[in-house]
Amino acid sequence: MYLIDLYLEELSKVRDQKTIEKKRYLLMHLEELRDFPKRELFEFYEKLRQRLSHGSALDVLREVRLFYEWLRERGYRYEFSEQAFKELKKKKEFENKARKYFTEEEVNNILSYIRTKPKPFVYYLLCVVLLSSGLRISEALSLKRDDFKERSLITEKGEEKSVFVVKVKGKFSKEREVPLVLWRRDWYEVIRKQLDSLKEGQAFFTYNLRFPKSVKVLTLSRDAVYRFFYDLSKELGMDVHPHRFRYTYAVWLAMKNIPPNVLKEWLGHSSARTTLEVYAQAQKEKMLDLIASL
Repeated sequence: MYLIDLYLEELSKVRDQKTIEKKRYLLMHLEELRDFPKRELFEFYEKLRQRLSHGSALDVLREVRLFYEWLRERGYRYEFSEQAFKELKKKKEFENKARKYFTEEEVNNILSYIRTKPKPFVYYLLCVVLLSSGLRISEALSLKRDDFKERSLITEKGEEKSVFVVKVKGKFSKEREVPLVLWRRDWYEVIRKQLDSLKEGQAFFTYNLRFPKSVKVLTLSRDAVYRFFYDLSKELGMDVHPHRFRYTYAVWLAMKNIPPNVLKEWLGHSSARTTLEVYAQAQKEKMLDLIASL
């Protein structure tokens, strides 16, 4: 991991932070294998496929190849089998190829599993916010207590209901307001409790680390979050990359017939085409549900 840190530190001088984060996440998978003769490359691919899609596994291998090139330029003897990689690229995979979002069952499994682990509750809170807002991970981690506003709405049944709206600074510093779609009733209390525990201007994803004689206040970092999701993917045997929460939010709302122009604004898409691709996916899933019910 030390060499990976050096590699990413050098790249950070010429690449943006988002690219570095993605590369770090992909290279985390290297912990399982250090060198790649042809046979071992196939074995590594099969290990990756236990929790990643074919496309995601290839993304890992592409990044590993670039890292190994960097190592060889500095005198390290690391081999990467180009022949094996070409064969893997030709490999046709159909299962789960189109589905990038989580099913409701997968979401339940992810959240239930997190609650059983000795991890700070803030990681559960992060997943709840990502699923409820569709924010990019960088947008979510930049949230502060003051970015949350609570509004009262009157439902069609005449009932008063509280809704959280978050103020987000997205790409190119463009601000937008995003309502939190709380898919479960208990999520409201989870967010309310966190807001009540924070001071004005404090980062939202802040938590206390307790020691025998002291308490240290910490804020989630990008590195800690990507490490958490990498470990979670490994333990659950599925890809739990944070961007999949954003895609899940988008598809679930599209399946509820939220208008494309509204969803585009909430997601902060620069192009309507990106939003319409989400709708195409949602319509496909609705048709499959319809066929299954016949």
